[in-house]
Amino acid sequence: MINYHKIPYVNIAPEQFEEEMDKNGTFYANVAIWTMLFSLPLFWVLDLLFSKPQWVNYMFLRVVCFAISYLIYWFGTKQRWSYLISLNLIVAVNLGLAAFSCGILPASASMPYYMLASVMVLLLNTTIFWKPIYSMMHVGLTYVVILLLYSITGRDDGYAGLIRNGGGVYFLISSFSCLIAHNRYLIVRREIQKNLIIEESNKRLLEQNEMINDQHQVIEEANRRLKQLSDYRQNTLNIMIHDLKNFIGSNQISIDLINRTSSNLTMDQKEILSYITMGNEKLHYLSQKLSDSADADTGKVEFNLEDFDIIPEVERAAISLVDAASMKQISLQINLSPNPLVVNLDRIFIRHILFKLLSNIIRFVQKSTVVSIHTSESENYCVIEMINMGKPIGMGKLTEYFNKLQNPNSYDSATNQSGLGFSVSKKMIEDMGGELTYNSNDTYGNYFKIKFKLA
Repeated sequence: MINYHKIPYVNIAPEQFEEEMDKNGTFYANVAIWTMLFSLPLFWVLDLLFSKPQWVNYMFLRVVCFAISYLIYWFGTKQRWSYLISLNLIVAVNLGLAAFSCGILPASASMPYYMLASVMVLLLNTTIFWKPIYSMMHVGLTYVVILLLYSITGRDDGYAGLIRNGGGVYFLISSFSCLIAHNRYLIVRREIQKNLIIEESNKRLLEQNEMINDQHQVIEEANRRLKQLSDYRQNTLNIMIHDLKNFIGSNQISIDLINRTSSNLTMDQKEILSYITMGNEKLHYLSQKLSDSADADTGKVEFNLEDFDIIPEVERAAISLVDAASMKQISLQINLSPNPLVVNLDRIFIRHILFKLLSNIIRFVQKSTVVSIHTSESENYCVIEMINMGKPIGMGKLTEYFNKLQNPNSYDSATNQSGLGFSVSKKMIEDMGGELTYNSNDTYGNYFKIKFKLA
């Protein structure tokens, strides 16, 4: 294959790729197995129409074949066999029976059996996802059975009669179906690789989206601090200018009084008065240019607490992550309390907490599931619950995620690292007097609960 037709699949874990291959193979194998099992009535009709004298015997043989196939499927599922083992055994039993029917019947009745066997092999190879060597092996087995039985029965017209009475069509279609199996294997394998790359890209987009939100929160917090600093400096400057102008005004009144009696002053006193007047004018000029303030940034996270309804913030976080959830085929369901839930918290940090926690839940839960968000009031507390009933993440994993933050005050350093969203959210919730609990098992799924005291 020419290289520019290949997709550069990089960073695909071999274990993950093999797991996806097994999942797809198992799904297609189940489809093929049940198709073969439910095709039993078609062969009964065929036997009744073209082999009526032996119809009962053939029916018994096919029921036995059906029972063997089902037992292999049931036992393989119970023992957790690889899908390839069960599938190969069941295909061998059914194709072997089809080949036996074609090889043992008289030439006048064999054409419909060859046609149905051809359809069966073609349908099988267009459905199953496995390596084409298995298709070649089973088709070759049917060739051996047909030729062997045809030789044993001693037909007068030889192999030419076999070709004329449907055998040639079967050989041609079954051989061509092996090529279809080969092409299907390559196409499905390529699609699996593409899906893994897309899933990895979606995961990276979620991480980048979270980092962008982190930077947005940092910028908002910096802007708020700058505004506080600006207000502090402006107030300080106004006070200092006001006091300085009062002092300058008092000096000017004294200078004016002295100037009114300047006729009684000596030349030296007048010269000293002119220096004082000039200095007072400089002070007046400097009072217009004064700007100085203390450094209000202590480097510690300080919350700007205010009363507000938390329900719009929950809705806002969910809406902002709808696109991210759709990348993993996750549906977000929002169940908001009809009554307002007023809390006394930092609005900017609450937005950051809800976004970060929900985005990490979306990132780590199983795809194609539902994440439901509930808000309610319980014992004078605001309760926010996020529930996912998919495959559990596991308490061990969640405990690891929620305890990754080594330095409790290092919010800025934490936001620049991946995988710390759970820990950052938990610490910020606790710093604002809230509580975050979680659970993950087969009964409750993945469960997260936030509690804040109502204002």
